[in-house]
Amino acid sequence: MHSDWLLVKTKYYAIIFHSNCLFLHRKQTEINLQMKKDLINRYIWLVDTIMAAGSEGITHKEISDKWERNHYLSNGEEYKWRTFMNHKNDILDIFGIEILCHKSSNSYYIADRANLKNASGFKRWMIQTMSVNNQINESAQLKNRILLETTSLGGEYLSTILEAMRDNKMLTFSYKPYWLDGDKMSNFYHVEPYALKFFHQRWYLLGKYGDCPLKIYALDRMLDIDIEFESFEMSADFNAEEFFGTCFGVMLKEDEEPCTVRLKVNAYQANYFRSLPLHHSQKEEIRDDKYSVFSYFIRPTFDFIQAILSNGEMVEIVEPKALRMEIARIGRELVRKNR
Repeated sequence: MHSDWLLVKTKYYAIIFHSNCLFLHRKQTEINLQMKKDLINRYIWLVDTIMAAGSEGITHKEISDKWERNHYLSNGEEYKWRTFMNHKNDILDIFGIEILCHKSSNSYYIADRANLKNASGFKRWMIQTMSVNNQINESAQLKNRILLETTSLGGEYLSTILEAMRDNKMLTFSYKPYWLDGDKMSNFYHVEPYALKFFHQRWYLLGKYGDCPLKIYALDRMLDIDIEFESFEMSADFNAEEFFGTCFGVMLKEDEEPCTVRLKVNAYQANYFRSLPLHHSQKEEIRDDKYSVFSYFIRPTFDFIQAILSNGEMVEIVEPKALRMEIARIGRELVRKNR
């Protein structure tokens, strides 16, 4: 009887010990992730600070003074020389951004500012996003005066999808297309995750389902997402930027060939087109006091048509003729419905 009780106690303490180990492991993982996040925030802050100083650069003393005033990152602590040099080297390794020194003034500057501005889409997005996040946190007293657009649901699946993409593992999930009525759900999809894209406040997954062509899935319409043990081999020549190169947004119409689209935009609205191009292929072919003509090499899908229509009467389709006729048809339908 005594031995049975001893065995029960031993198992009980083993369970408690195992549970405590799991708890400590989770807490340590959380701490490690937070430390990595804080470190990346500090890298971005340093790049921002040196970029703002321009080509003349900024000394370590000036950087340290700014650091101490930024209580969100520094907690009022000194920015030591060794820490600065470690961050400088890490920034080169992680982001490919080289920080050099003017020997005559001991001031630091970004080696190739133009190259940083022309960095890859992902790197530029990450730097800009974390830079804005740092600046807002630094000015927490203004949080009620800074209004941001919210994203749709589905962002909570990002870490799972990224893990599957990294390890080339299959994903399974149920999906709710908008055309399904009520609470109906489609069957489980078994998808090879190829790429992620963010467009109009929504995240989308580009994936391959069986023998079907690559297809887009909106994360906010997914449920019960999980990583499978089964691996897949992605095409070695797949390039996400090239795949979406002639697309506007996320609509895929492989049966529709890309073509040259020319838009005639009045002089006022053309300023907005220059500052924020509709598409990376945008070129300004004609510019005068009254209007500009912008050209694109693109598939004129539904979402591109919606972008054109959002500019109203300030934009005219020069070519192709089929797109011009489609815009005219939509215009007539708008007139009919809104008389």
